[in-house]
Amino acid sequence: MVPAKPSTVEFLRLETIREILRSDGPCITMLLPARHAGESAGSSMSLIKTQIQSAARQLAERKLSPSEAASLLYPLEQLVFDPMIVSGSHWGRAILRSPSVFQQFHLTRPVEASLAIGGSFSIRKLVPELAFPHLFYILALSKERITLLRCADLQSEIAPLPAGVPKTVAEALELKPPDHDLENRSAVGSSTGTMHSVRFGTGSGRETQHAHLADYYKLVDRGLQKLTHERDIPLILAGLDEDVAMYRSISGYPHLVQKAILGSPDVARAQSEMLQQAFSILGDETSERHAIALSTAKENNAPARFSTDPDAALQAAFEGRVSQLYVDESAKKIGTFARGTFRSFGAEDLLNLAAVQTILHDGEVCELRSEKMPEGAIAVAIMRF
Repeated sequence: MVPAKPSTVEFLRLETIREILRSDGPCITMLLPARHAGESAGSSMSLIKTQIQSAARQLAERKLSPSEAASLLYPLEQLVFDPMIVSGSHWGRAILRSPSVFQQFHLTRPVEASLAIGGSFSIRKLVPELAFPHLFYILALSKERITLLRCADLQSEIAPLPAGVPKTVAEALELKPPDHDLENRSAVGSSTGTMHSVRFGTGSGRETQHAHLADYYKLVDRGLQKLTHERDIPLILAGLDEDVAMYRSISGYPHLVQKAILGSPDVARAQSEMLQQAFSILGDETSERHAIALSTAKENNAPARFSTDPDAALQAAFEGRVSQLYVDESAKKIGTFARGTFRSFGAEDLLNLAAVQTILHDGEVCELRSEKMPEGAIAVAIMRF
């Protein structure tokens, strides 16, 4: 039995979840939503107590002995003393408890409070989190200056700009008083390193300002490509529509995210809000990529390797034959299942069980909206063989 003290709260990792999913039941999954400003700490405490009472009733109904139930629930009961819950959080939380596991994870996407008990942990709401990159950048744009945020796990910090990239257009220009030439060249400061000079026109009006800004953004974009050095690190733009559109039009960054955080960026005061928006954007992009992949898979795979039968998908998942599993995010298939050493601990969501087995056998799981699923299917399995 694991220690009864509350665990630390971690950022979700696929390798961690895969190991946890090997746990025998009964498995308790509690999801807690983020607590928004103005909500009392008592609301979180009340929610946890209500879920624990519900878990106790369900364990009794499923004939777990009182001593086993008490041992299983004790660490959950201690959560009411957890200072992180009392103080609240911008992030939701997943709490996983079985006879051998007590783990807590931050959730970046909104969730409703829920409790599930079964032979496996309920991980469908966690699946989108598993696709998030371990590292990404937010580039906050304005006509005066740029700010680069380095985002890792649930933390963001202002990162130094690449060598040779000035913080502002004015610093980049460093122009002498206007003369009769139509253009000047600026060496972009004293710390240019190997960066090339940038062409700046010396005309007047909005057109010249536009050219200055475009040249500056080109300099920034080249610097960021050197910074990431061919690693697959996503970059999310933040700023007003016109600034974002201009940067996107000149950028050669290979992993520039299509959606942006729109509005005047206030990095100093709204850093956490920008991070939350960034996770939402990354989740939407991942979902869209999966929808395209599913459409392509339907066209390219033989019928024997493309199944919309949820029962066949579940059997194949246990056999390790499912390479990709797509599930309608609004659908459930409640039932019991037994295979080998696995036994359902009462009725549970069999689509979740298929997802668990797919992950355990190194397959990929994603949830899509109903309209993205083919022909009204609630699950699609792409078979390895």
